[in-house]
Order: sequence, then C-alpha cells, then structure tokens
Amino acid sequence: MPINMSDSPLSSIKIGENNILKGYVGEGQIFPNNTEITAAAFTNSNVADTGGNEPYVVSGDIGSSFTLTGSSGATGPVGTQVLSTSPTTYQIAIDDQSTTCGAVSRNSQILITPQGDTVLAGALSNTDTIIQAAGPVYQTNVGAAIGLTVYNTVRNTITVGSQLYWNTGSQWQIVMTFNPGSLGGTVSEDLRISSYATPNPASPFWTYVYSVASPASTTTSGDYNSAYTLTWLGTPVNTGTTSVQSLLSVNNNIGVPTVRFTAGVTDIGCITGNPTADTGLLYP
Repeated sequence: MPINMSDSPLSSIKIGENNILKGYVGEGQIFPNNTEITAAAFTNSNVADTGGNEPYVVSGDIGSSFTLTGSSGATGPVGTQVLSTSPTTYQIAIDDQSTTCGAVSRNSQILITPQGDTVLAGALSNTDTIIQAAGPVYQTNVGAAIGLTVYNTVRNTITVGSQLYWNTGSQWQIVMTFNPGSLGGTVSEDLRISSYATPNPASPFWTYVYSVASPASTTTSGDYNSAYTLTWLGTPVNTGTTSVQSLLSVNNNIGVPTVRFTAGVTDIGCITGNPTADTGLLYP
C-alpha cells in the first residue's frame, strides 16, 4: 500500500522498515517530493560539419521536468520536458556549417535545467557537448589574372547645359583577358563584365556573366532607370581573350555623363586571390 498519500514529505516511517527510499501511487512518485535526473548526455561525441539531429538521452525518475537549452549551433526542444519513460531520447538540432567558408570546429552544447521539484543527481553535470567539424577552408587561386581594355568605337555626344554627355548609339568594344589561375578548372567560378553609368555609378545596370567551369553563357540585363539600355554582343570563351561589344542607347535623349566597365570573378566556392579590373569613369 502507498506510504504517503499527501504532498508533504514524511517526517518518519514506522511500519517495520527503516530505509524506505521512495513511495509511488501508480507511476507517480509521492515520496520523497523531489524527482531526480540521473543522466543526461549526447549519444555521440562528434558530428559532421553538415550538422543534423543528434540524440541526447535523459534518464531519471518518471515525472522529472526540465528544459534543454542549446548554444554554439545546438537547438533544444521548446518548452518544459517531462520524463514519461526512462531513459528518453531527445533530438537536438545541430546547425549546418558545411557552406560557411572558414567556419572553425565548435563545441555545440546543451544545458539541462531542472524545473519545479526536480533535481540533478549529485555528480551529474548540467551541460554536455558534441564537437562539430569545421566548415570548408579557403583556397588561394594563385596566378589568376584579368585584363580589361575598352575601345570607344562609336562616339555620339550631346551637350546638356555646359557638360558633354554620351548620347544614343555610342558603342564600346570590350576586350578581356582572363587566366583562371591554379584552381580554374576545379572550382565553380563565374566571370563577369559589368557596365555602369552615372548618375548612379554604384549600381550596375548590365552584367554579362558566364561560367568558367562549364562554358554556358548567361545574360541578364536591366536599367537602373529608363534613361538608357545597354546591350552586349558576342560570346566569351573559357580562357584567353574574349571580345564583346556594348551598345548604349539613351531612350529619353538626355545622355549620360560617364560610363564605366568592370570585370571580376564571382566565386561559388571558398576561394581567395581572384582578380578584378576596372576602367574607371569614361568621359566623352
């Protein structure tokens, strides 16, 4: 029969037993009032840089309540947890850092915090750590180089106030040389030629992009406003010299004071040491 039917601890028990540790009604512990967590730890000691769900096992008295709080890439379940069976396995989400260039190895951690009348066993730590592998390292693209030469093949101008502007029909030939460097064929890179025009030189209004790793030309176009458009003609090659021609069309006949062309490599991987080229502002 149950020894204590109340919510208060017994001050003494005199039923012929002198070393009673716990009393229950059904599965609920009624004596002593505290429930104890006896173990709490990750099943594994290491996890890959891709992360994922990692098992975390808690053992102890049925009815023990606690929260699990993650840090350094670990995320525990939300809210207060209550043991209905012992042991119970919880899935701890570990963030993916496999696409974070230069991410270092880290100690993802779970903090277990007892709630209410629950306590941790005397020697049990309230934290446990799983070591996550480092993310991808940076690679240096040795020897990569870009050269950019611009020829104004058609010069149409208009004077606005006292300032000379480029006008409709002006054309430039862009000659670009490119050495993909030591990582050229083994990484995913995009080579780009961008054109800019004032009054907003910080925003490219046309970018010509093609893949070095797999030679498929792609084009995107658009104006930062409706004053002019820029059209590229020509198909670039993987390496060596490529020549493309640009045609600037000014729709509202107000002209643009300067144009500018840049070239560079947009990396998909973790690569440093890629070059850029910039013509600076080109006046009529």
